[in-house]
Parts: sequence; structure tokens; C-alpha cells
Amino acid sequence: MKKVLLNLGAFFLLSFLFFSCEKSINSSASTAPEDLSLTAKSKTSTKTIIGSRVVSDPSCAGPYTITLESVTNNGNATWTWTWSVQNPNPGNGENGTVQDLSHWDITLGQCVLFADVISGATSPDGITWTPFTPTYEQDPSILNTCNIATGNVVKFNFGTTGAAKSYYQLTIDENVQVNPNAVAFYKGGGNTGCGQICFPGFGCKEEGPLEGCSLSQGYWFAKPGVVWPDVNGAAYGQVTIGGKHYTQAEGVAIWNTSNSGGISDAKKGFCQVAAILLSDDEVFPTATVWPYVTTVQNWLSTKAKLSADGAGGTLKVQPKSAATTNAAAGAAAGSIGNWINANHCDAL
Repeated sequence: MKKVLLNLGAFFLLSFLFFSCEKSINSSASTAPEDLSLTAKSKTSTKTIIGSRVVSDPSCAGPYTITLESVTNNGNATWTWTWSVQNPNPGNGENGTVQDLSHWDITLGQCVLFADVISGATSPDGITWTPFTPTYEQDPSILNTCNIATGNVVKFNFGTTGAAKSYYQLTIDENVQVNPNAVAFYKGGGNTGCGQICFPGFGCKEEGPLEGCSLSQGYWFAKPGVVWPDVNGAAYGQVTIGGKHYTQAEGVAIWNTSNSGGISDAKKGFCQVAAILLSDDEVFPTATVWPYVTTVQNWLSTKAKLSADGAGGTLKVQPKSAATTNAAAGAAAGSIGNWINANHCDAL
């Protein structure tokens, strides 16, 4: 499910799978534009863990298009869910048209309690937000108008105008998956009426640690047109490994060194760790790969900055030497490669 959450945009980029910095490549075709690849920010910033739009299950969708626009990890053990509602065929409710939405209600599902709801907000444009204090109770207007008992629901008392999207947010203190068939209720005008629909709402927690996913070494080092994101919070095109800063050009040069005679643990560890760090927020803090990253980082922190040619007092990564060999770091790099293989994500 973790990969579904991260890739629900349904666009797949050409990606390469490289393991232990060896140049064996598997690729898959895609037409997604390059600038929609992972755009990472500082590790201390908020994290959009669902950045692709998720729509209602067509089998239970209603007259309005409800879209989960994003789920954002706020970095303080809270998560903000943002939906939009749009009228796809505005009119007077006759001849197949739909009247403006008056308001809509959502249920919380089986795994999120109302005590988990922190705050709510609505917006006409997704930019300017009006906060409100959520309540969890029956909606009497839908009961009285359409004789539909909603049960306890959170009411978004804000509608739509014409074909424009309206936006809605709830912040909760549980990190849960998406349920595309969560229950909601809508109320329109006298002709459109009201009813029960489904929407992409709160599911349950993922069993076991949340892993996330990583793009491969081949993506970051060999795919044309890729620009390394700003994972240091200072500038694009650089990453910090073992306490040393590396530009994208320096990293690619290390990647392109010959593996004749076997790949060194320094090169293997550098490339594997770089793939994880550059994938940034897509690799969750709870992922089981981080201890292996720490092992490599700790060892490389005892070494001079790596380079392709050993210039300027740096450590030349190839060919293998006693200075570029460490059994624990090499094994950790191999484990990172296995983790990427099992948790590989396609660029958004």
C-alpha cells in the first residue's frame, strides 16, 4: 500500500534500477514530465506524503467530483488532509446539470476517532483558508430535507460556485492510509437534492513500520535531465554524505568511475546512501533502511572527501584499496540496495 500512496498519480517515469553501483539497468517507459519528479525540501520542513490527486471510486461517486489533493506530514505528529470538491456540470439541476453544492459531510471511518481531529479549514481557492472548529454530530439539514440519517459526521459548511473547485482541510494526529470508499454526504439545491456518496477518506494505519520508497541510483546518477533536489535546505544539486558536501557533478563522476577489479565499499556506500538521501521525504523516518545509512555515514565521516581522481587531498574511490574498504559499510550498502529493490518508487 505504501507505493500506492506515493504513486496514485498513475504516471510512471523511465527509471533505472542500479544496485551496489553496478551498471545493470532495468527500465520502464513513462511520459511524465521531468519537473514532476521527487521535489525534496529540507528534512525539517513539512512533507507531502500524498502529492498526487486521488478521486472517489467511480462506482459510488456522486454528482460532485471529490478529490484528495494531498496529505501533508506537518512534522509535529499531525497530518493535514486536503480535498477539493468541484461541480462538473453546473446548472439548475435539470437536464443532467447539477446545482451548486450547499455543504458536505464526511465520516471518519473505523480507525480515526473524533479525538484525533485537530482542526479544519475551508478555502475558495486552496490559498486563502478560513479555519473552523470541527464538530462530530448528525447533520439535521440532510435528515430533514432528504430523510437521510448521516450519523455522526464532520460538516464542511462551505459549498461550490459554478465549475470552480472549493477546498477543504482536516488536520489529524494519526498517520493513516487512504480509503477510496469512505462515506460522505452532500446537499445541493432543491433539484439536485442530497445523498450518500463515497470519497477518498481516512483508512487505517499500515501494519509494521512505514517504509516509503526510494528512487534508484540509476535515476539519480544516470538518467538524463535529472537535477538533484535541495535536500540540504541550501541549494539544489548537492548532497551531504559523511559530513562532506558533494555536488551533482562530483557524484556523477564518482558513479562513472570504472568498476574494474571490483567496486569499493566507499563507492558502493556513497551511491546507495545518495539514492536514499536524494529521495528525501519519500523515505519515511520509520523506514528500516536508516540504520544501514547510518553505518555507511559513520564510516565515511572518518575518511577524506571521496572523488573520482583523488585530486586536492580527496580519497580516490576506484580502484579498490585498503583505504576504501570496510566490511560493515559494504554490507550495509548491500542492505540499502536490497531495501531500494523492495521499496522502489516511480517518480511522480
